[in-house]
Amino acid sequence: LVAACSTETDSPPPSSGTAATTTITHAFGATDVGSTDRVAVLDGDRTLEAVVALGIDPVAAVVPPLTGDHAPVVREELDAEPADIGTSDGGINLEALAAAEPDLIVMQSEGAEELYEQVSQIAPTVAVEYTPSSWKDTLTQIGGFLGREDAAADLVTAYDERAAEAAATAPQDAGTLSIVRVRTDGVRYMTQEGSFPWSVALDLGRQAPAVQDLGEDGTQAVDVSLERLDLLVADDIVILVDDSAEAAAQQVEDLLRVMAPDATYSQIPSKDVLFGNVLTAQALLDTLTTS
Repeated sequence: LVAACSTETDSPPPSSGTAATTTITHAFGATDVGSTDRVAVLDGDRTLEAVVALGIDPVAAVVPPLTGDHAPVVREELDAEPADIGTSDGGINLEALAAAEPDLIVMQSEGAEELYEQVSQIAPTVAVEYTPSSWKDTLTQIGGFLGREDAAADLVTAYDERAAEAAATAPQDAGTLSIVRVRTDGVRYMTQEGSFPWSVALDLGRQAPAVQDLGEDGTQAVDVSLERLDLLVADDIVILVDDSAEAAAQQVEDLLRVMAPDATYSQIPSKDVLFGNVLTAQALLDTLTTS
C-alpha cells in the first residue's frame, strides 16, 4: 500500500533537492518514507512511548483513553506538547491530524485497516504489530520505521542488563507474586504470558501462584469474583488501582489480608504500569524490586 496518492498520471523525475525515500514494510504493506522530522502517533500508550524513547517529540498524538493524559514517563521526555488529535478509542480528528502536517504517521495495526486507509492519504503511514507483552519487539519495529535501529537496540540492551542485575541481586526465595488489577466493575489478575507488567516481572525471575492461568497474547487478564480471591493469594501482592476504584481496591486488600496475613502488599495506579514500552518497563523494574 502506498501512503500518499496523487491525481497526476505522470510525475516529473525527482530533482536533486528531493529527499530520498526508504520503502518500509509493515503490518499493512509497504510505504515509501522520506523525512521523519515530523511524526504523528495514533496510539497513546505503547507506540507513543516507543517513539518518545527513541528521541522524537511527536508533532501530534492521541491521548491515552485509560488516563486522559500522557504517561508521566512520557511527559518527562517531551520537550514540546504534541497537538491533540483525539483518543485511540474515541476517533481520530483527521482535520487536526492534517493540520499538524506530519511527514510520517505511526499507528498500531489491530482492527485499524479502515483508519489506515484514511490517514495514509494525509501522510506516509506505517503500522506496528504488537501484543502487550512484546514491547521489545514493538520498540525494534518502530526503530526500523524511524531509521533508529541502533538506538532501539541500545535501549533494549540497557534494559536487559539492568533487569539481569536486579534479578541477580534479588533474594533467591522471593516467593510467588500476584499482580491484581482492581477496576470499578471488578477484579482480575494479570497473566504471566499475556500482560505487560508480567513481561517485566518474569525478567526478574518472579512467578505467579500455580493456580493462575499463564495466559497468552490474547489473554492479558482473568476476571476473579470476590468469592475466589483465594486465586490471588501469593507471597507478594501488587494491586493496580484504576481511577475511582480506590475504595474497591482497599476492600480487596482487606479481604486478602485475612487469607494471607503474612504477604506483602502494595497499591499503585494502574495507569502507570498497565501498558507501556521501555520507559515504563524501566520504571516498573524499580517498583517491583522495592515493593
